[in-house]
Amino acid sequence: MNPYISELFDLIDSCREEIKKYPWDFIYISFMKQEIDKNISEIKKISDSISPHIPEPWASMSADEIIKGLGVYK
Repeated sequence: MNPYISELFDLIDSCREEIKKYPWDFIYISFMKQEIDKNISEIKKISDSISPHIPEPWASMSADEIIKGLGVYK
């Protein structure tokens, strides 16, 4: 997978964890949701430029990575 896209997915996960930690802080939650939306938009933009017909994370993976991830062997 594209390392930058992988990093964006990690940021989304960390934002979701932060939301779980501070459920009472509505301003912070709103900020984290904006960050999630921004990262999703960035992933979509990169994915569309790599391969417009294949969604992430598969668009930036090699054939071997996809086959390995599916548990299928050559």
